[in-house]
Amino acid sequence: MGDEQMETARHVFAELAPLIAARRSMRLWNPTAVPSRFADRAQTLTHKLPDKPAAVPIYLHGRTRLLVLDFDAKHGHSPATVDHHVEHCLTLLHACGALTVSDRSTSGGRHILVPLAEGTTLPRTEIEPVLRALADRLPSLDITPMLNDRTGSITPPGSRCRDYGFRTLDGTLDHAAHALTVRSPVTFWPSFARLLSTNTGSGPSAARDDDRVRAGSRTSRAGSRATAPTSNGTPPDDPSRAWEGAGDHARLRARYRRHTPIPAVVLAFAREGHAPQQRWRAPNGRVDRSAARQSVLTAAALRGYSFTDLLAELPSQGGTWTGLADAYHRYGAQSHRALRRDWNSACHWTSRHAPEFLSHAHKNIKHTGGPTRATKHTGPQRRWLASAIAWTDAQWPNSPKRWTAHAALQALAHASTLNGAVHRGTPTVEFGGRSLSLMAGGMPETTLWQILREIRDLPGAPILRIRAATGHLADRYALITANLAGAPIPTSRARIARTPIQPVHPAWRVIGLRCRRLYETILDGTTNPADAFAAAALGRTAGYTALATLTTTGLIHHTHKTVRAGSTTLDHIARAHGLPARRQNTIARHRRERADWAAWLSARTSRPPRAPRTTSQAIPVRTQSKRTCTGTDRHGLRTTARSARTTPSEIPHAKQTIARRPSTTSRPHQPTPDTFAAPPIAIRGLPLTDAEIYIEATPRLGGHWLVLPDATTLYQRSTGTLTASTVPAALLRASSTWTQLHPLSSD
Repeated sequence: MGDEQMETARHVFAELAPLIAARRSMRLWNPTAVPSRFADRAQTLTHKLPDKPAAVPIYLHGRTRLLVLDFDAKHGHSPATVDHHVEHCLTLLHACGALTVSDRSTSGGRHILVPLAEGTTLPRTEIEPVLRALADRLPSLDITPMLNDRTGSITPPGSRCRDYGFRTLDGTLDHAAHALTVRSPVTFWPSFARLLSTNTGSGPSAARDDDRVRAGSRTSRAGSRATAPTSNGTPPDDPSRAWEGAGDHARLRARYRRHTPIPAVVLAFAREGHAPQQRWRAPNGRVDRSAARQSVLTAAALRGYSFTDLLAELPSQGGTWTGLADAYHRYGAQSHRALRRDWNSACHWTSRHAPEFLSHAHKNIKHTGGPTRATKHTGPQRRWLASAIAWTDAQWPNSPKRWTAHAALQALAHASTLNGAVHRGTPTVEFGGRSLSLMAGGMPETTLWQILREIRDLPGAPILRIRAATGHLADRYALITANLAGAPIPTSRARIARTPIQPVHPAWRVIGLRCRRLYETILDGTTNPADAFAAAALGRTAGYTALATLTTTGLIHHTHKTVRAGSTTLDHIARAHGLPARRQNTIARHRRERADWAAWLSARTSRPPRAPRTTSQAIPVRTQSKRTCTGTDRHGLRTTARSARTTPSEIPHAKQTIARRPSTTSRPHQPTPDTFAAPPIAIRGLPLTDAEIYIEATPRLGGHWLVLPDATTLYQRSTGTLTASTVPAALLRASSTWTQLHPLSSD
């Protein structure tokens, strides 16, 4: 009997654990810990049943796709009480259309697992009020696992129990696998929240409740109801249909939004509290801050902000809307309550007037790939990006790394259109990695830095670092023409026209970058799957895998031999996964990190930073008859790192140096003992004529070592080229291997 139970547990765990886990990891029970608990360190989730109780994670990036209800047969609750509570809970869940999986432990505890709808994830803040309301009805419910959005976990069916035996599945394995695969309908969660009468008290739902109170209606609250607009495009009869989401995360549907920026006057009040002379004035001429606040909130609501997004703009959350926050200081401890009240009023006004903006929304929505930008000034960037993508496809034809490289290169191209320059047809860009990571669809900063390092070190690379980062200054790149085997990559006009110069949509962080190019190809009008695969440089297997993902998410509608755009958009997926709020959190973190970095620099540098580094290849030094490398410009003004600029003449020199690189990567680069593998420091502004000069006692390399007054060491080849040296000045001065030719001048 024991062997049969173990075999059943193995099959159940192997089948269901991967479907339940939010990440491919698990934590095993540690009985030796004090107190006993699951191990702090996670390990890879396997199909093999562990020899200890195993718990799999519930949350991924602070959001969950599974509602976990843990009923404990302890703290005064008997197994019979737990069974009664579980049956009552299952009745409520099934009444709302949920598909459920339940199991029981040998101690009498029970678990109910409710998979949310496909593509739906919820944050802890939205789940917590519902669970607390349910726990008030069912006291044996332990909501602790769902309240920890970092390490919250649950033991899946088939796992070992802490005392003895295994968790036993209620029902059949096929039924459980079907529930976790098909998942609950999209209407389940709103219905369940309404059933438990939960409401966060903000947003359009609260505004609708206020309307019912004013009208004397006794109708129950609509909560998070957000029915789709009518299919014929006419304004809905019920203004509440203009909203989607629930509670603090409710926002205006995309088709009703204003797609213009928030007016500058309104934004100025939100950020600095400035008000023009002719606006928001009371009869006595003073600023009516109530009207100004309402203008800010209404403008935000009309542009798709949720209450959570609004809070992220406040200084307490790392935002920049200091003026709006100051306008609520008069309420003291009740400032948050006053802000919520005014937000409800703004949502109420927006609900009544949203249909008026429907035509404007249709005029502005052109596509779903990102913000629209005029293309007449992006010709060099388009040509460069089309060539760079072709180079990446040839460099990594069968590696998923190329999708990451595509996103990073597109971010560089977009950044160069914002504040970059173009020298003789070569765009340049200087953006920090954190800003570029947001343009690359929310890619982790470390991933972006790593892929840029890999790209620029390859022969024929489409990017050339013409100055390394230093102090507050970021890496500066020249977007040069990529080449293979010494020949530029040809690009057709059609490919250039299809190349978008815009940020990567953050929804690809959820879907997967491997599907992005195929989706954009289909949006451009390709209807045959085989043609779409060829245009996206995908093989048949990889193409159909990506197409299946796009079809599952609703982005693409796929019939037998035809593909076309689906009803779901990238914006829908981003909102369903809380990506706008996550982006705001990332921006706030970036601001804190930049402030910490600036404080660190300020505390440790008593002088301006050195001149920034130039390209990783050495640039020949022109012979000067006078001391032109003294750190002054032609007007005699002292230069600093912030004023150091890359001149147009430096880019062709760097290009010629890059062209001389070997066209094979079969042999790794071995730096010589006298040079850095990293880029040398800039040679401008260095007093070379005051340097100590050393040569080898037994000449081998034929060059000279220069020690500057600040102990910086350089190596000058016989060709006159300068590079930074790894030989310290103290070793040059003390070792018999080198001989000094010219001592440091006394003047």
